Amino acid sequence: MLLACLITFFGLVITVYSIGYMADEEGLTRYYFFMLIFIGSMTGLVMSDNLFQLFIFWEMIGLCSYSLISFWYKRPEAVRSSIKAFLMTRIGDVCFLAGICLLYTSLGSFSFSYIINNIGKVPLSVLTASAFLILIGAVAKSAQLPLHTWLYSAMEAPTSVSAFLHSATMVKAGVYLIARSILLFGSLTALIPMWLPSILWIGTITAFIGATLALSTSDIKGVAAYSTISQIGFMFAALGTTSYSTSLFGWFAGLLHLVSHAFFQGLDFLLIGGIIQTVKTRDMRLMGGLRKAMPVTFGLSIIVMLARTGIPPLISFFSKELVIQSVLSSGNLYVTLLLYASTAITFAYTLRVITLVYIREKSDYLKKINLHEAPRIMLFSSGILAALCIVIGFFGNSISQLMRVNVEIGLNEVLNSSTLIFLFALFVGGLSIYLAYYRKPLLAEQVRHVFYPLNRILENGYFFDAFYEKIVAQGAILISASLKQFEISFLERIPYFFASRIISLARATQKYLDIFADELLYMATNKTLASVSKIKKMRFSSMEHYIAAALVGLLIILVLIILTMLR
Repeated sequence: MLLACLITFFGLVITVYSIGYMADEEGLTRYYFFMLIFIGSMTGLVMSDNLFQLFIFWEMIGLCSYSLISFWYKRPEAVRSSIKAFLMTRIGDVCFLAGICLLYTSLGSFSFSYIINNIGKVPLSVLTASAFLILIGAVAKSAQLPLHTWLYSAMEAPTSVSAFLHSATMVKAGVYLIARSILLFGSLTALIPMWLPSILWIGTITAFIGATLALSTSDIKGVAAYSTISQIGFMFAALGTTSYSTSLFGWFAGLLHLVSHAFFQGLDFLLIGGIIQTVKTRDMRLMGGLRKAMPVTFGLSIIVMLARTGIPPLISFFSKELVIQSVLSSGNLYVTLLLYASTAITFAYTLRVITLVYIREKSDYLKKINLHEAPRIMLFSSGILAALCIVIGFFGNSISQLMRVNVEIGLNEVLNSSTLIFLFALFVGGLSIYLAYYRKPLLAEQVRHVFYPLNRILENGYFFDAFYEKIVAQGAILISASLKQFEISFLERIPYFFASRIISLARATQKYLDIFADELLYMATNKTLASVSKIKKMRFSSMEHYIAAALVGLLIILVLIILTMLR
């Protein structure tokens, strides 16, 4: 219910925002068609009571995202990005479907309640395979390592689509699936001991890598995309610490961070849409001085910065602190250190965006442009999310009660030694990284020189795309070519006698099939013409016949339903 309300609320806000953002675009019928299906599909996904229904909506949101990413289909990069997103998420979809089929073959039902009550009947090998296949499906959908690269490419979509994609739909579906799977497998997670640690480590490494990539890119939408990848990593890490038999603390922490992230990331994308519409570029190096030209946008961006970095009393402070506490309770020192480092880098890249876009001097590029605020309807939608970013922190306990988890959320409950370490890592670590790498030119050059290999790795996105395009894709092409060559050489080695007999048989078969097809077509044509001549003799002076036919059909359906209920 919480997620259904979240999805439909963001759908409303972003649809209103789209009235201003998409005002001058062509193909608006197609845009709103897919946006409304997107909202409905994601709502259906979280409201599904069985795996089969969930998978149908799972595929529908994939189709909608593909269609919306390629909305500007005249741009080759948009089409390429949509295909990339479609193919990479299909890897997860196939694995998810395989996991569902394995559970169904063991239990004979897709129902969540039935699976929960009978999960002990599933063989351990099937349970393990199903759990990891479902995990792969979630990893692909939520853009986690190593299937994360599609989300940055998806920034070719209209910014309103990106806002909905990141705040409440596509990338949150994988988090929802993991949370639902933890409740499904429940008490049997002890039998698959590597499942939860896998979720924990995937999320932790993704959080760190996403943060470092956000620190290195100059694309303002790219920073938001990598930030989403990183923040979802935090959610995965919290879910990976869940101990179903003793506590759902980590489970709740992950989902609370999902809620808080939806508000500040949705707000961030709405503001980015207004900036791009005004300055006509996504490159932050060409921006600067927008603090004076767009004061309302600047003020709302400060709220985004405070929320993303987790400053009290915003809800993201509580959600991040609960994530850190859940990871500390797991006793894994390396995971904790990586998440603290990711927190510091989050502050650094957020401060970098504020500096490059708003605070520093206006670039020569912007001096030629007439700068102005975004349209009022866009600022209105952004203002609603900004107000909720501030206010919703006071409703944490209500969210806890709605999700039936006994966790008290307040400053008294989270102020402890881990909170102090969190704030220390946030401010001191983040400021150190920012000042050393971006604010001091001489020092920045020295740092870049020392860490040149690291810079090269970050600029190329850890070479994931290069690996997929040059090794995986090229390897597939080579394998396909080799198989084709093998087929040709194999056919060439067949003795001529057998080859000639096969050709003669094929020609004779084709001749008889042609005769049969001609006779079948002739008979069907005659029958059709006879039926048409009879229909033409009937009177159709009004819509009465159509209405009568529809009523008869409805009556038949009602009779069938009643008979089924009587049985």
